[in-house]
Amino acid sequence: MHVSERLLQLYATLDRQTRDVVQQRIETNLADGKSLAASYHELTGETNDSLSVEEKSATDFSNWLKEGKTELVFLTYYVALLEKREKLQSEGVIPQTVESIVPKPITQPSPQETMKSEIETPANPTPTKPRYVPVPDSAIPSRTERLKSYREIKPARPRRKKSHDWLLGLIAIILLSVGSYAAYPTVKDLLQPPPASTKATEAVAPEPEPVAETKALEEVWIGVKHAPLLSEPNSEDVVYVADIGDRYDVLEERDDALLLDLGVNDLTGWVSREEVVTEWSGLSISDPDLLKWLTVGVDQVYLYEPAEAYLEMTRDQLVEVVGEPYGLDSDDLNEYLIYNGIFFTIQNGRVEAIDWPSTIQTKEMFLKLGEPTYEIEDGVVYESQNYSLRLFVKENESTRVRVTKLDN
Repeated sequence: MHVSERLLQLYATLDRQTRDVVQQRIETNLADGKSLAASYHELTGETNDSLSVEEKSATDFSNWLKEGKTELVFLTYYVALLEKREKLQSEGVIPQTVESIVPKPITQPSPQETMKSEIETPANPTPTKPRYVPVPDSAIPSRTERLKSYREIKPARPRRKKSHDWLLGLIAIILLSVGSYAAYPTVKDLLQPPPASTKATEAVAPEPEPVAETKALEEVWIGVKHAPLLSEPNSEDVVYVADIGDRYDVLEERDDALLLDLGVNDLTGWVSREEVVTEWSGLSISDPDLLKWLTVGVDQVYLYEPAEAYLEMTRDQLVEVVGEPYGLDSDDLNEYLIYNGIFFTIQNGRVEAIDWPSTIQTKEMFLKLGEPTYEIEDGVVYESQNYSLRLFVKENESTRVRVTKLDN
């Protein structure tokens, strides 16, 4: 806090009598002239290194009070003593100089003087009436002169109150000093050019594009005519050869290979991602249209009943209707009953599929059924609600047709 502000606070809290006591003590102490630091030490018993060591007198202090307390040297000294006023007051207020009244001795008059006084002074003196002395006419002012004098008489001015302009000026100076000190950094910032932004020169690194989370695969369909399923990725051990349109559940993903559940005896096989599709369009034909095409599109030998009836039979029922097969084949997944121009795939003891390995159908003829579910250069798949009908184009341009019942 600035020393002038401390003076204002002290003046607001101290009464006039306390300030007068401090001023009397100062004037008495400085009467013989000394430095303000020495005077402060004599008055308080303490030292203050911020006070001036220049010699000052009581006259200098009195003039400083009359001139408005503007000199900083006396201001610091005066405020410091006001703050130590208890020590100055504890030593007693300087008494004002009072002339001693010495009583005069009372002398008794002698008897001769008493008798003389009684003779000279009558017992009942008669007061003398003052004699009337006439006033000359020339001394009495005329009526015109009296009126003129009356006009020249000016009304008395009211007494001027003691001015406190010096205190208001001191407060204004303090406020301006404090305001200038507080505003200096702001004005300095306005005058100085703004610092060059370092952010503009730094290369802004582009935010990485969000990577879309890839949903874990749950099922896939074979997308080529024949896809070997391997015991391990990149191995030559073939577990099973899957055909176009076969659907499998995905158990694991490893780089560019998928582990598939074959659905029988906990068999699994690895397949390349390039040989499967993850989206399947589904229905492309109705059950009646698909079954009707089977009655005219393939050889009916051994089909003593509609094709859908065979897909409901067990192996024993099939042999009982068709008879013993001409040949048998099997792998880790299926058993195959081979007849002349037709063979049946048995899985888990039931008919899984019927194949006609050599037909007169062409791809162009087959596509007359309508928009297929899936199509590649050497294969076409149609699916209805319950069945899958597929065409495989061989290298010699002959075709194989398969019908299976879907697991819904």
